[in-house]
Amino acid sequence: MILISLISVTLLLIIAAIATYLSVKNLLRWKEIEMDTARARVFLDRSFLRANFKLTLIAVGLVFLHFILMEYIELTGFPLERVFHVVYFIPFLGSMVALLMLVYIWYKLLYRK
Repeated sequence: MILISLISVTLLLIIAAIATYLSVKNLLRWKEIEMDTARARVFLDRSFLRANFKLTLIAVGLVFLHFILMEYIELTGFPLERVFHVVYFIPFLGSMVALLMLVYIWYKLLYRK
C-alpha cells in the first residue's frame, strides 16, 4: 500500500506542476488580452461555460469528500489499510485532475486566435 501512496503523491505533484505552469501562462495572457475579447470568447462558447461549471462542481465535491474521509479517519482513529488507501487518495487525485482540466480549458480559451 505504500506503493499506492507513492504513486498517488507523485501523480499529484506532476499534475500540480502542470496546473501551476498553465495557470502562470494564463495569468500572463490575461494581462495582455482585452477584457471585451475575453468576455466575448467566454459567453459565445456555451460548451466552455458548461464545462467550467461542471469541473468546478466536480473539484469542489471531490475535495469535500476527501476532507470528510480525512476527518473521519482522524476522529475515529481508523487505520488506512488496503482499499482505504485507494479510497482516501482517489477523491483528491480526481479533484486535482478536474482542476487541471479547468485550467486547460481556460488556456485553450485565452490562446485561441
